[in-house]
Amino acid sequence: MARLLPRLFRATLFLVAGTLLASCAGSPYSALQEDEEQNIVWPQPPGKARIRFVNEISNAADLGIQPGLWSRLAGWIAGGQGQRLIRPTAAVMTPEEVLYVADPGSRAVHRFDIRRNKYEIIRLKDGSPFRSPVALAIGPENRIYVSDSALNQIFLITGDKKQYAIPFQTSIALDQPTGLAVDNERLYVVNTLRHEILAFDLEGQLLFRFGRRGAGTGEFNFPTMIWSEPSSRRLWITDSLNFRIQQFDQNGRFISTFGRPGDATGDLPRPKGVATDRHGNLYVLDSLHNSMQIFNPAGELLLYIGEQGQGPGQFWLPTGIFIDSKNRIFVADSFNSRVQIFRYLVEER
Repeated sequence: MARLLPRLFRATLFLVAGTLLASCAGSPYSALQEDEEQNIVWPQPPGKARIRFVNEISNAADLGIQPGLWSRLAGWIAGGQGQRLIRPTAAVMTPEEVLYVADPGSRAVHRFDIRRNKYEIIRLKDGSPFRSPVALAIGPENRIYVSDSALNQIFLITGDKKQYAIPFQTSIALDQPTGLAVDNERLYVVNTLRHEILAFDLEGQLLFRFGRRGAGTGEFNFPTMIWSEPSSRRLWITDSLNFRIQQFDQNGRFISTFGRPGDATGDLPRPKGVATDRHGNLYVLDSLHNSMQIFNPAGELLLYIGEQGQGPGQFWLPTGIFIDSKNRIFVADSFNSRVQIFRYLVEER
């Protein structure tokens, strides 16, 4: 009987392991594949669909990524639920299908390597957590820049094999850095408490700065997010407490502005994330409206998506937005603890 018990225990473990494997099986790309039966689109018929809901991500399993067998078994025995997004504020996807999510609720950056079926938590090099990682940007060679608004610092994740972030040294001190944008030559940082934008070279040397507190053109009142349009390199900046979006050229020269406070569609009472698609359409998240609004470059409203809720296309304090080269739109739906994925249905011109 004494010899039989260990055998029974091992058999039970293998049975449980098999059950776990079966229950967790799935395509690693399942969350990035569109559900044609669901077919949630905007605008709804009879209008011509422009945006389609793809899926949502709240943990690694949603992407078909599973921890190792014994880790799953230990988690099952302990009753653990695994790592989940808590309060995501930004997401970026590399061309190699690696999704990074900044999550102040976890005090970390989540890395979902879809092709390699790997999930990791990125912290600082000494193992300590971030304090408030709020924004991300992809630079040359897929280096990931992270702003920590509480540590007043930028960090760098230099490759898929790195499990930690290292400080990116800037030649001047930062004062609550938030939004980031990177091109092949420059890193733009929204220096929120100074109501300005800083432009650094990729070695961290300050090239120039623009903006000051005010309500005039080229002035800011607590700016937050920034987007560098890939084709034109024009900068779109969320001027949060002026309730508007401002456009500048790559050297910080003012071009245009639009937006106003209010509770009607097209108004921007709490603008957050901003991004452009391949046709230059402008996507703006508003955390008070719980919406994603799409404008043409002149600031004319094209499409309004969202309301408060937990369903597809509903939001609760959406914060960061990223549009990749495959026309996929990633929205950090902060208080719903998820990233929602949409697709821009391209019509060639």
